[in-house]
Amino acid sequence: MQARYLGLGPVLFALACGSTNGPVNSATGGAGSGGSGGSGGSGGSANAGGRPGGGLGGAIHTGPMFAGAECPTDVGLPDAYALPNVKGQVDGANVRITFDPQGDAADYRVYALPKSGDITADGVKGGVFRCAGGGSLPAPALDEETRAGVPGARTRVGSNVEGYTRKAEDATLGYVFTTPGDDRIPVYAMGDSNIHADNTDCYESRWPESRKKRFITSEQERTQLLAARWRDDGIVFYVPKPGASGTAVVQEVDLKQGEWSGFLYVKDDAELTARKGAGATTKEAFSVYTEAREGAEPLKRVYYGLTCAFGHDELVAGQARFIKAFEQGPAPVTELHFSGLNEETTLVVEAIDAQCPYQGALSPMARPARVDPFPASNDIPYPAFMTFDELAATSPIGELYINGQGEGTKPKAISRACLKVKPEEPPKMDFFYDGTPETWSEGRPRNFQIWDTDSPTFDATFHAVATDEWAIGSAHGELWVTYADWAADTNGKLRITPKQRGTVGAESFLHASMEVDIVSTQRRYPQLLISTAETPVQDNMKNGLTVVVQPFGGITTPVSTEIQFCDHQEWDVNNQCPKYDIQKLKDEKGEFLSPRPEVTGWMGVDRTVRFDAYVSTSRVYLYTNAQPYACVDLPAGKLPEGPVTVTFGDVLYHSGVDLEKWYPFHVSKMHLLTTRHFSNLGFSSSVSAPTWDEARIPCVAASGLK
Repeated sequence: MQARYLGLGPVLFALACGSTNGPVNSATGGAGSGGSGGSGGSGGSANAGGRPGGGLGGAIHTGPMFAGAECPTDVGLPDAYALPNVKGQVDGANVRITFDPQGDAADYRVYALPKSGDITADGVKGGVFRCAGGGSLPAPALDEETRAGVPGARTRVGSNVEGYTRKAEDATLGYVFTTPGDDRIPVYAMGDSNIHADNTDCYESRWPESRKKRFITSEQERTQLLAARWRDDGIVFYVPKPGASGTAVVQEVDLKQGEWSGFLYVKDDAELTARKGAGATTKEAFSVYTEAREGAEPLKRVYYGLTCAFGHDELVAGQARFIKAFEQGPAPVTELHFSGLNEETTLVVEAIDAQCPYQGALSPMARPARVDPFPASNDIPYPAFMTFDELAATSPIGELYINGQGEGTKPKAISRACLKVKPEEPPKMDFFYDGTPETWSEGRPRNFQIWDTDSPTFDATFHAVATDEWAIGSAHGELWVTYADWAADTNGKLRITPKQRGTVGAESFLHASMEVDIVSTQRRYPQLLISTAETPVQDNMKNGLTVVVQPFGGITTPVSTEIQFCDHQEWDVNNQCPKYDIQKLKDEKGEFLSPRPEVTGWMGVDRTVRFDAYVSTSRVYLYTNAQPYACVDLPAGKLPEGPVTVTFGDVLYHSGVDLEKWYPFHVSKMHLLTTRHFSNLGFSSSVSAPTWDEARIPCVAASGLK
């Protein structure tokens, strides 16, 4: 097992420092930024959780924040190190769980604290594990390697960086903390708004780390950069106050070569001398500890060289973040999702030594395995669709792994923390689906490979799907769907429409919300549609007007969220409606990159993103995970006041030719099918416009619809 320092918050520090540096049967998570350390017995106390990221405002629910703490010692949990900085953001019956990723972890999982006696040498009797799984991100070329297929970016640690050859061992600049303390100050990551500060239309190579950045400690400077529309990535680590003993200064190098510019971060060493000798401008950025300290993480540096944009040094705390920033690709997702809370619950959050095991094709309805015959030996085999109970039955002790991706693995905990959380009251919305299971009707076939079904709450239609290869139902507080496009070569899609209607107004807005996993390509992605068309919406779009919100991309272009407007157009996967450019914005001075969050960094099979759309007859506001994403003006006089349908959708199109190697789990297990899980489905009419800072994210004019 790899040695580690326990990253502990100040309130919880004494709890974990009892007797030994070795594994213990309890774990402590520091509160970190935005949370408060709780008492060891309570599992943390709730406080008002701040809006994640940029704090740009907006009438969006955030929910209380809970901080991780020690696990009970009387239930028999195996020994494990402490998992630091565990926090849970509650949104209704869902919890979004973050933590400091661990360099020796292959995966992460969360489950409800078992009863005493349910823990055995083989695992947890009847345990239900939600697993993070691996990422679905393209990988850059590394240092000087020659590798085809990744022309958009190259990361460097031990090679030539803009005229100076670095050594791999110099990637560590010092030591920092990921939790606050009286002797520490925060460092903010600020993403440049220059139009050339990131790959925009250039290949698929864009990640949260690829935006050119500065790492600053000055609140005044941060305010100035926010006013200049720099993206606010929040606090990324904490450093010692200037002048503290045992520290050294990290210098910021402002490197300019013609029209190219980039920020580098160097120690007081040969590189700094070389940069100064070449005429670069330097200044003190912040201090770091020169030696490792308990609870501290190494501050690592990765240079991002982009084909179509400026370069910069990305700074990250800890080995796991370093590996992810340097290599991207299938690195473990570093966020967990738990749904279906109905009472105060203690959750066990673990970093594990192997991926959770894959148990089969998860589905809300059982379907037998089958082979669809096609000419010229093009038969298509489909796996059995297995329910949650059927998957659990494959385990001798009834364990269920949601999003298990490993082959025959038996993961063990490396580190652990416990998190006591409780659900919120359902939001006050005109319509809200809380995930309660409902009975769905037998599928009613119509036209070619189309099936209609309904429940007391929804009408649903599967379009162009394989016979008996579709399913819909609720479990664990979410609405789940699994389906395959017919012949792995058609425009498969799903439309789920509440039977209740909303209303858009000229002076008020319809607010629609949806939380869903967003692993996407140009051929598979979830959608939110607000339309004047009646059910079945897909069939009737040509008779109405529709706003479409969808994550899109991942192959040849980065994943981003689109806003489309369909004017009496029957939307389809190969007949997309006109859309707005909401990545590159304009003002009187010219173009700049939007400070919106980078949704590529939020993809995961069991990681969800919340979308909140506000639609009036003239404007659309969009938030993702409570952060302002885009604002657009609709064509004047088009969308009328009156009733609308709200539809939660999904697409699987020509699955047989979908995917690239950076979707390894999908290539292996989900190439010809897809699964989505939806929650926080709701809408309200006649609401006020959300708070929006148009100075930071201007609204794109209707003329920008292309």
